[in-house]
Amino acid sequence: MKGTSHALIGGAAGFGVAVYLGTTPVDSFTLMSAGMIAGLCPDLDTSGRLSRRITIPAEPFKLLMGFVAVWLIYYSFVKGSGVEQVTGIGVGVLLLVFSRKLSPKWMLTVTGAGIIVLGGAMDVLWLLLVGGYVLLASLFPHRSYTHSLPGLIFFGYISYLFAADVQVEGMFYACVIGYVSHLAADSRVIPGNKQGVKLFAPVSRLEV
Repeated sequence: MKGTSHALIGGAAGFGVAVYLGTTPVDSFTLMSAGMIAGLCPDLDTSGRLSRRITIPAEPFKLLMGFVAVWLIYYSFVKGSGVEQVTGIGVGVLLLVFSRKLSPKWMLTVTGAGIIVLGGAMDVLWLLLVGGYVLLASLFPHRSYTHSLPGLIFFGYISYLFAADVQVEGMFYACVIGYVSHLAADSRVIPGNKQGVKLFAPVSRLEV
């Protein structure tokens, strides 16, 4: 499944959470955006090689990096101060610029390292863990770590910390359900999927 389809499904999941909770229009849009980003996150594990197993094409990948950059700029502007604010906005702008020039693999590595540095500088644990998630994704082959139960648990913990920080009702559920929607859409239960996901890797190589 292509990245745009995963984004739409994740966004629908986030919107569904918003409807269920009856959130405000602003929060509903926020939850829909969070679900969209979460729905794209599992495909961050692209190695940058041209392979039929890689489902995310260049443009959706760059779009996701753009989302990450915008979130960094926004979060740094709202939550940061002084050097932290300038650093966060600077990193976000650099990501926007270099996302148009670097290969997906190097973009992942640079993005992960940059977010780790920013998270440490701002003393924000969830942001630092996001950097670790992205950096690990650049080191593993497609449909491995990010498409597994350990990857889901790691992302879920990040979502828990993020939701506690931003304090938007339903944020945790929008992120996790958006992520799960990607794994479900890539599974063998969907007609036409020749390859499933190794949900229990590295313990088992069984595809579901």
